[in-house]
Amino acid sequence: MQPLIEVEGLRYAYPDGTEALRGVKFRMQAGESVALLGSNGSGKTTFLLHMAGLLDGEGSIHIAGERMTAATKPALQQKTGYVFQDSDDQLFMQTVLEDIAFGPLHRGMSPEAALARANELLAQLNIAHLANRAPYHLSAGEKKRAALAGVLAMQPEILIFDEPTTFLDPPGQRELALLLRGLPQAKLIATHDIWFARQVASRAAFFRDGQICGEGSVDDIVQRFDWNLK
Repeated sequence: MQPLIEVEGLRYAYPDGTEALRGVKFRMQAGESVALLGSNGSGKTTFLLHMAGLLDGEGSIHIAGERMTAATKPALQQKTGYVFQDSDDQLFMQTVLEDIAFGPLHRGMSPEAALARANELLAQLNIAHLANRAPYHLSAGEKKRAALAGVLAMQPEILIFDEPTTFLDPPGQRELALLLRGLPQAKLIATHDIWFARQVASRAAFFRDGQICGEGSVDDIVQRFDWNLK
């Protein structure tokens, strides 16, 4: 079966010379949920930014069988949806409804269709009561759902999450885990939260010094790398 994501020899250095990725190799199938584990600075976020086409390194990235190049990047970026660690970096319209509808409108959907899609997602994520609220008035859990709804409105094949449980209390973490388990998209999830990784990921990849040093079940990775932080 052709991988949904296939990465070979991915390298990236920041302008100051810091090597963030050093020859990463990775594959993921459609429908998989993979937790990316490892310490801060190990390369997880840099890797995610490459999968979303937000950084350009050396090596090859194939999404759904197509190599990411300058020419193909715009189309391939439509296959991924990035949920940022801090929802305040993602929510910017005056109301939640407008925020969710913004992406489809930007891609040329009619206002009526964009609002219809936004309302469908508000109902799906159980936040219809937030439609006319200002994003900055929401709780952390509500912001995370609103940000996710805005990403889902673009109908991506791959969902990318950078530390999704940051700022969430335990009930909010449980609600988010339940929500993600019900979504059909493939998921890449960088997290330090082992409980959350166990709930949502079918396997894990462990990053160290810009490389993937091991892959397996979440519990296998926790044991092999002594990574039971939470």
